[in-house]
Amino acid sequence: MPGIFVTGTHSNVGKTSFVTSLIQALREKGIDAVAYKPVQCGATEAETSPDADRYREVYDPELGDVLCTYLFKPKVSPHLAASMEDRLIEPERILRDYEFLEKMHDLVIVEGSGGLAVPLIDEHYGIPELMNDLGLPGLLVADAGVGTLNQTTMTVAYAKQKNVDLRGIVLNRYPDFPSVGVRHNPEMLERTTGLPIVGKVPETEDPDLSLYRSVYSEFLETLK
Repeated sequence: MPGIFVTGTHSNVGKTSFVTSLIQALREKGIDAVAYKPVQCGATEAETSPDADRYREVYDPELGDVLCTYLFKPKVSPHLAASMEDRLIEPERILRDYEFLEKMHDLVIVEGSGGLAVPLIDEHYGIPELMNDLGLPGLLVADAGVGTLNQTTMTVAYAKQKNVDLRGIVLNRYPDFPSVGVRHNPEMLERTTGLPIVGKVPETEDPDLSLYRSVYSEFLETLK
């Protein structure tokens, strides 16, 4: 199965919750899916990756699985966190860890750091360059509410500038009772970005996993 790179319009848009629920939904249907966070900034007090800890709620890693390659304590952009700790992010190491997971599992879902324009090394190498090096189709997580037309359209335009293979958009935190504006956003986003809305998922502690399986099915349709 083709891997997926999940990126976002900005930090705290809900990528980790989305990825965790998607992994759970697919594993319940017998797909050996795993999540992978190449770079995490803002380690927990126990010096673990907060996002990888979320993944472990629905997946018990097998021997050799690396769910997070680079973990930094400072909660800042990856390029700055690495500099503050006098370390270097090496894309080759990320590629090796991804390739191992890809060989061992049916599907690897990679979660980016922050939004799409986040630098990993410097202004020349960031999330777009990593996505292209991995050769993965992208899924963009955007907020369903106010401001998404601007944020999402600008993010997709930047992705096109960087030759990133974005295939679809997920509107996260979609309300149970959307306003007129929120209901109109999906149609307008498809027009402004040229990408399909492959899913609308609410923010809840008890996710409807069938919605996430539907997102995956819609995403696969874009690859045909």
